[in-house]
Amino acid sequence: MTQGDGSIEGNRLRDSLARANPRGVMPRRRGTLAVVLAGLCGTAGLGGLGGTARATGPTGAAGLPGLPGPASSDGADYDPSSTAWNGMASFVGLAEGMGFEVKAENSLEWSELSSEDILVLIYPLQRIDPGRLGAFVAAGGNLVIADDFGEGKDAMQGLGLLRAEVETPRASKYYDGRTYAPIATARGDHPLAADVGEVVTNHPAALTRVEGATTIVAFDEGAVVVAGDRGSGHFVAISDPSIFINKMLMFRGNIQLAANLLRYLDRGGRAKHLVLLHGDVPMYGEPRPFIDDAKAGELGRSIADLNFWLSERRAWLLTPAAMKVLAVGLAIALLLLALFALPVRRGPRIDGAWLKFGRPGRRDEPHRVIADAEQGGGTLILACVLRDQIQLLLAEAIGKPEPLYTMSEAQLLAELSRSRGDQARAALARVYHRLRALPSRGQAAAPWSAGHLARRDFDTLHRDVAELCRTLDAALAEPEA
Repeated sequence: MTQGDGSIEGNRLRDSLARANPRGVMPRRRGTLAVVLAGLCGTAGLGGLGGTARATGPTGAAGLPGLPGPASSDGADYDPSSTAWNGMASFVGLAEGMGFEVKAENSLEWSELSSEDILVLIYPLQRIDPGRLGAFVAAGGNLVIADDFGEGKDAMQGLGLLRAEVETPRASKYYDGRTYAPIATARGDHPLAADVGEVVTNHPAALTRVEGATTIVAFDEGAVVVAGDRGSGHFVAISDPSIFINKMLMFRGNIQLAANLLRYLDRGGRAKHLVLLHGDVPMYGEPRPFIDDAKAGELGRSIADLNFWLSERRAWLLTPAAMKVLAVGLAIALLLLALFALPVRRGPRIDGAWLKFGRPGRRDEPHRVIADAEQGGGTLILACVLRDQIQLLLAEAIGKPEPLYTMSEAQLLAELSRSRGDQARAALARVYHRLRALPSRGQAAAPWSAGHLARRDFDTLHRDVAELCRTLDAALAEPEA
């Protein structure tokens, strides 16, 4: 058989389709995928790369090896385990070859989806709650929804997409001239569009309004593949699920798109579980409040997993027997804790001495002053001692207590001149300001005091104070040689 000739049964199929549909419009895919694909595969086959048909040698009734005639059936559409032309075994094999684990589910519990999962919805026949689907993506879930005439329209609209169920999308090219097989082209430099080129579709719908998402593959009017973000999650919406069936994946652009899709949503290799749902699949529960954040580190993800685990444990109800077992376990744990925590024998007497404040000794104690003087320090305290000695001598000379601080300089000098003469007055005038500048003895002797008097200044003060004491008839004792 050469390209364009077709088999006898293939010609009969085309004739019957033309009589049933004289305008050349193929029926929509609601249980009729076999009829539509039979016309698409009838003469040229789906084996060509880049949209070109090629002969395949001996063929079945529809023109490709193993493709059934129009009266036969190859099982349910989009069956993940089916190797028939309308099954998805090729897509499952591609995913497993890329390291994914594919789980075809008959029902979905939203709360069981985690950051390791990619949710793939193929031609759903039950309405998908847009609120739950949007919450799943916003919490960090990754989603693929592929639907043309199923019940995914509301869910797509919740993602900002308007799906139009057009009869013949407007495209620049059609596979083998068939209007029900328009060819869409990749747009832009998005990772999903890498090396895709052209995507052959089969009676697709079209996404005529795209808000908050990027068009990846499109016709002249209307998109086929779009990708977008919601919260910390990603979604990919496709208006023709048949591009994932076995025969359609024989086109190079189609299988390249499928591979790009899996790589794009695998979270850098962390999401390796493909949760595949097709057809009539019920969905229950609510999505997790947090699934994943691409910007979060390992610590943040671990904390989120712990929070989810704790929230799940909160709903766990103990049976009476389980409560008794838990009580016994807690009692044993407390007993062991007491044995290890309490002392086995009585230790040393606790007298509270460690609570006492140990006040440092005063720096003006005689032995301390002598020790500091021998080391060249303690001059400030010795200067204060001299000042206090002069204070006593002046009080005795003029008959007033603490004259250095209770009288002004002029008054003190005048009183001292009358009582002891001008020589005493001059001696006091030389040291008056230096004596007044000294701190109190208590301040100088305090442990925290940082005051200091240079040795040379102390010697000068000592000499002047000794002269003052001589004029007051109370000479200081001279140190022995």
